[in-house]
Parts: sequence; C-alpha cells; structure tokens
Amino acid sequence: MTPHLEPQAQATVVGTGRWIAAARALETARADRLFNDPWAEQLAGETGKATVEAADYNPFLPVRTRYFDDQIIRAARPNSQIVLLGAGLDTRAFRLPLPASCTVFEIDYAEAFTEKEPILCTATARGERRCVHADLSGPWTEALLDAGFDQRAPTIWVAEGLFYYLAAIDAESLVHATAALSAKGSTFLADIFGTGLLELEGMAPLVTARKKAGRPLPFCTDSPKALFKAGGWNNAAVVHPGQPAANFGRLTQRPGARDAGHESNLRTHLVTATLF
Repeated sequence: MTPHLEPQAQATVVGTGRWIAAARALETARADRLFNDPWAEQLAGETGKATVEAADYNPFLPVRTRYFDDQIIRAARPNSQIVLLGAGLDTRAFRLPLPASCTVFEIDYAEAFTEKEPILCTATARGERRCVHADLSGPWTEALLDAGFDQRAPTIWVAEGLFYYLAAIDAESLVHATAALSAKGSTFLADIFGTGLLELEGMAPLVTARKKAGRPLPFCTDSPKALFKAGGWNNAAVVHPGQPAANFGRLTQRPGARDAGHESNLRTHLVTATLF
C-alpha cells in the first residue's frame, strides 16, 4: 500500500500484489514448500507470473511469508482479532488454521478487493472476514471501527511489506494509532528495511526522482525497537532473515554473521511488538 495514490499508482499497488501472489504460487508448487496457497496462482495472473519470471528468485519472500504465518498462528487465540494492514492479495483468512471465533479485518484500497473478491468468492474463511476500504496514510481508524473492530479484544496487527511504501510521518502515525486502538495482549508484526537499502545502486533512480520531486523516501530505519517504543508499544523483539527463527533452510548464513552476512544498515528487521 502506498500513501496518497492517484488511480494509475493504485493500479501499480495491485500489480505489486500480483507479484507477491506469484511468489506464493511458486512456493506452493515446490515439493518442500513452506506454506500452501491454492489461490495464489489465480490471484497472480499472467502479469504477476511474468514479473516473477523476469526477476531473480528472491528466497526472502517465502521465508517472510512463513515467518509471519507462524507468528500469527502462535499469537491467535479464540476471539482474537487479526488486522492485515495493506492486505493486498493476502489469503491468510482462508489458508491459516485460525480459531473459528477469530475475526480477520483486511484494510486496503478498494482496488485490491475488486481484484481478489471474484477469485475468493467460493472460498471459505476460517473465521469471520471483514474488508475495510481505507488509505493507511489517511484517517483509516474510523473505517476499521465502523467495520466492528473491538478495542477491548486482543489484536494481531500484521504489516507485511507495508512500511517501505509509507513516508516516515505515516509510519510513525501507524505505530501510534495501532497502539492506541489495542487492548493488552495485542501484538504487532512487521518487516522494515534498514537505511542501507536507500544507498544501494539499484535504488538511486528512485531516490533521485523522489528528492527532485520533493516526495518522501520509502520508510527505512535502523532502530525499529525505538520506533515501536515511541509509538506506545511496551516491547519489541527483532529477528533478522537468516537467523534460525527466520531461515527454514532457505537462507544461508556465514559463520559468525548475525543476519545472512548483511551489513547492519542493510538488514531487514522482522519485528514483533507487544502491549501488556
């Protein structure tokens, strides 16, 4: 999800969703798959498939998906609420073994749901599923409350692949807003890039173009724990891809390396923040 998008840019967001769905389809087809998403191939379509085929294989994508899957399953309890922030073409409400009493809220632009609902119309969600049309860089909390979100119930917030698309002010606002809406026992799951991403050669055209246009850069931070603490979350733990908890035999880690050999500011931070 990208903030303040014009219609053409919103179409790009749907295109990104197709690419991620295609990566899930590729993983689902493996004999040693880390998860099963029977809807991914259809959601990806030919556009998503072509995008994946044109790029180098990225083993981080299935590792991230499986990591979040495990964290959600571990945290889910009867009557839990799960909020997928920038849900895109996510299918977790259908494919994860959630308690039947759980409620899954999916927040994203209307375009994302227009794309996915016809494909999922014959599928059965594991719990109750509610779609919320909103822009996460705007006044989205009222739309969530109107959809029946219960501030008294523990919530699992999931921001997979979202923070990169937010400006710093929107990322900070999101962390604050979710903490304010959360009951004790709630959890926030997110992946956030380190600032070294913006220094990579491949990112130079985007960085230059945004600076020239006076637009904010993608949100990155080397201090994710501080971000969540300042936002009102009591505690935040960080795992880096390649470490034992986020590896699944797919990411190699050099002896002595803490996160698959990346420099500290090139790390991807897999954050689990809690409220107690």
